[in-house]
Amino acid sequence: MENQGQESEVQRRRWEADSPALAGVSGRLRLMVDNESLGVLTVDDGHLSVTDDAGAVDVTIMCTTREDLVKMLRGEVNVVVAALRGQVRMRGNRELGAKVVLGLRAGSPFVRTPFDAKDG
Repeated sequence: MENQGQESEVQRRRWEADSPALAGVSGRLRLMVDNESLGVLTVDDGHLSVTDDAGAVDVTIMCTTREDLVKMLRGEVNVVVAALRGQVRMRGNRELGAKVVLGLRAGSPFVRTPFDAKDG
């Protein structure tokens, strides 16, 4: 478990990138692993940012492992196959969630993610 006195990587740094494949798409996606919120992916007309934000979201994406979340952000996950395998679930606007995950498959800007490290 993460030391509560220690800031998470998402809290210390705002992660931003652009994804041409997501031009015209906007929304907020909560990223969760094992019922723990790790941050929010905000998509604003192809500009992406990952922040530690407790505000309202359009869709919640729940991954079974941190590794699945990292693969999804890198565009290495087919959301339909992952859902059938039970690795990814979505609650809320699943159409938006699928559109974002498929857009990341078309060209993810996240070579590194704030969730790469095994601890927090």
